[in-house]
Amino acid sequence: MMNHDDVRRDLLRAWTEQLYKEHENLRFYFGVRVGTPVICIEELTSSWGQWQATTRKLTISRRLIEQHSWDIVIEILKHEMAHQIADELLGGGGGLPHGAAFQRACDMLRVAEWARSASGALPESIPNWRDRSLSVEEEKLLKRVEKLLALAGSNNEHEAALAMQRVRQLYAQYNLESLRDKRQATYVYCIINQKLKRVSSEESMIFSVLTRHFFVRAIYLDQYDAQDACSYKAVELLGTHENVLMAEYVYHFLRNQLRSLWTDYQRRTRKPANARRSYMLGVLSGFSDKLTAAATHSTESGETKLSASAERALIRQGDQELAEFVGQRYPRLSNRRSGGLRGDKSSFDAGVSAGTNLNLHRGVTERSGSKGLLLKG
Repeated sequence: MMNHDDVRRDLLRAWTEQLYKEHENLRFYFGVRVGTPVICIEELTSSWGQWQATTRKLTISRRLIEQHSWDIVIEILKHEMAHQIADELLGGGGGLPHGAAFQRACDMLRVAEWARSASGALPESIPNWRDRSLSVEEEKLLKRVEKLLALAGSNNEHEAALAMQRVRQLYAQYNLESLRDKRQATYVYCIINQKLKRVSSEESMIFSVLTRHFFVRAIYLDQYDAQDACSYKAVELLGTHENVLMAEYVYHFLRNQLRSLWTDYQRRTRKPANARRSYMLGVLSGFSDKLTAAATHSTESGETKLSASAERALIRQGDQELAEFVGQRYPRLSNRRSGGLRGDKSSFDAGVSAGTNLNLHRGVTERSGSKGLLLKG
């Protein structure tokens, strides 16, 4: 039986092997022609990573891997790779470790702003996108949405439906006004990793609903998990700070509701387990149709207070800004279709009916570990 030291040693070996793979993948993905350095994981106390040009040694902090998700580890690896590129391809920085050559190398690798510090050292604590303080407009939006989500849990079906539609309209109006008024947008990403080896068709359709109705993009990727020493299928949501908050909330809401609705439907109908996917796809289809109808009603009733042509122009502008952010993170992006076959038609139709009656409401994200829309607990 393996003791603690053996397990720890095996983990370190697995992490080091993965870092070599990541270095190779990054070189290929960004077309950077540098050689493979010596990569080590050590107990660094004053930094998250180090690059030593004379020995060609790239070191990553063990504490970093133990305390942070792998996407953060990758950003630190890219930071140290930028030092390597500056030294070996761009002629160094003229004695300045975070000078022009380093910044150019960061551009080549699309290093995140927080991870390319020009002050000489990486931040002591790694910033989380949730930690950013909200603007006055964002605070107003999220407070109004919280109130509406409370109403959407009402037993009054008409009141609940109107509250959910108003949430969708509020977000549409907010995004259009932000673009019209040229407010500075902060784009962020949030990785959804349920530790699955494949993304199911119903999960894919949830992300399709999010991209269609909540102003975000969804990117499918493989993400390494350091604690399990293996990779899982994950999805990254990208968009403005407030839109990603809402999309993440809706993701957990739909995931929880799908399980609950299917359990109730199966108990009532005695449907076999293989009807589960059809029913869930039906729920999501019905819910998506409901959101489309709410958006159409908002436009036809003039609630956006913008002309149709102005609205279309702003939507295109917003799409372009988001596309530029996505392109910065993923310059070689390939698209993927989501969804799946209906299968059991009666279960699909029953799901559509349930989805049409589904309303967003508050208090569904606690089980997932999310605190809901507002950043404050």
